[in-house]
Amino acid sequence: MQNTTAMSDILIIGAGPVGSFTARALATKGYRVTVLEKRSRLGDPVCCAGIISPDCLGVLGGKEFPVLNSFEGARVFSPAGQTLELKRSRVQAVALDRGMMDMKLAEQANLAGARYVFGYKASHIETDDSGVNVYADSRQETCYRAQLLLIAAGFNPVLTNKLGMGKPADFATGVQARVEIKPSLPLCIFTSNNFAPGFFSWLEPLGDGSALAGLLCRKNAAVGFARYIKYLLNHGFITSAEKPQFRGVSLSPLSKTYSNRMLVLGDSAGQVKPITGGGVFYGLKGARCAISQAEKAFATGDFTASSLAGYQNGWKTVLGKDIQLGQIGRKIYEKLSDHQIDKAFRAVARNGLADRLAANNDLQFDDHGRVVLKILKMPAFYQTVGMTLLPELK
Repeated sequence: MQNTTAMSDILIIGAGPVGSFTARALATKGYRVTVLEKRSRLGDPVCCAGIISPDCLGVLGGKEFPVLNSFEGARVFSPAGQTLELKRSRVQAVALDRGMMDMKLAEQANLAGARYVFGYKASHIETDDSGVNVYADSRQETCYRAQLLLIAAGFNPVLTNKLGMGKPADFATGVQARVEIKPSLPLCIFTSNNFAPGFFSWLEPLGDGSALAGLLCRKNAAVGFARYIKYLLNHGFITSAEKPQFRGVSLSPLSKTYSNRMLVLGDSAGQVKPITGGGVFYGLKGARCAISQAEKAFATGDFTASSLAGYQNGWKTVLGKDIQLGQIGRKIYEKLSDHQIDKAFRAVARNGLADRLAANNDLQFDDHGRVVLKILKMPAFYQTVGMTLLPELK
């Protein structure tokens, strides 16, 4: 017979950065929080580049998270091997160990009073007038019950679709492996459609002689990644590669991120940068909106869908424009052939557009929407890339 645990105020599915950040904040405010995580433990490698901005690091907890490497810019390669050096005078991004980040955030949330349950894959959810029940795969296992459920389970279209909130209309597959590199490599970005059609691949040095090599791809991700690793080996970027990891990446938000006694946030909600697939910074912004909405629900005692709808309005106000502009940037880039990308590289190098962008302090690492909008408004864009490519994009 199934057992039901004591009632929590809030259940959170997922112990990634967004789930544990939310658990820490709500537990600190005095709510009884239980986090359900399908992994049996935290700290193992995660298929994620782990690159965030210094501002995002500050939101997470700053000095509590050891930085593996820091980057003032990147070296970007065209399909034919041309390079652009994008660099600023101060650090633009840092590399963290995502597995250790998950573990550290969970430790902080636990110290604040949140309870963690590992090895529990939430698969069935039921609501009633007084609470919400969460069940695992086996209906014989313990059922967890709370007043409010927050779903921060990463890319999980099966669960959100089952709950009537649909699934992302656009998504990709991320692939990543740890590799051994030659010393003194900067952060490298590769734009060849041979590896990642419509996307890009990366080589992220970790400062210890190793790096993370990864890419995003809509289909045949394993084939594209194998080509990418072969390219890196043949051109002397790396000396060996470990077995790759795979994960789904949302590129568009869910049309609905709330229901009776439920809110969806982070990657599960599609609160992700459409250009890069990065989800930590946008997910934390969504989490803040969810935390605010949860407080309102407990203050009024109203957990109905109509009462929780303010959450979606809130995060769309904060993130909606950036996501829409990022989607525009993604659509433009996905139309480019390797020949057009090489042509754009030559135009940018000839006219110094990269230097102008690097010198513009309004363009920040996390604000992709503002970056796209700023670029589209720059006369230099049309004088170089725009005039070079627009005739070919018709």
